[in-house]
Amino acid sequence: MKFDLMKISSAWITKMNPTDDQKVLAEKRLEICSGCEYISGKPTNKLVRCLSCGCPLHGKVFSQKYSDCPQNKWSEVDKPYFKFKENKTLI
Repeated sequence: MKFDLMKISSAWITKMNPTDDQKVLAEKRLEICSGCEYISGKPTNKLVRCLSCGCPLHGKVFSQKYSDCPQNKWSEVDKPYFKFKENKTLI
């Protein structure tokens, strides 16, 4: 497993003082993780990990990257919280 220390530390910093939107997004992400086959235990356990990437979930869910789940399970809940620039074409 390759760890991105900048991304991990950024998520934990966000966890220490999240905005209301970041809290809601983290709750939605953790809800998805609670039903995932890659979770290492119960989501109520503060030490629970993602077995796919090895990250502690209670920090990872505060990631500021769109769909940072290695299994791509967060993309639907992430869409309203991330702004995307649409590529408009004439065709």
